[in-house]
Amino acid sequence: MAALIGGLILWFATVGSTDRVTYRGVDQAWAEPGRIYLNTEPPGHYVIERNADFAAMKVGCTYDLSYDVKFGRNQRGNRLKTIRRVNLVGC
Repeated sequence: MAALIGGLILWFATVGSTDRVTYRGVDQAWAEPGRIYLNTEPPGHYVIERNADFAAMKVGCTYDLSYDVKFGRNQRGNRLKTIRRVNLVGC
């Protein structure tokens, strides 16, 4: 049983989780060097490094955002989600 639980945790840690959102621009309320907070629909707390993925994102397009999964207590829906991959779905 412990091996099964350990395998599931390892799988979630490597795969992560994905949300489909429409990108609405940069959230101007937050400022941090090298990191950008995204304004999305539906609203989420997404942060991305300033890199080629971010540079390619266009306002109004729909993306699949893959982010790290966090385990433990007090992991609510309003936690900060650090994006690992961005996949364009459509514009």
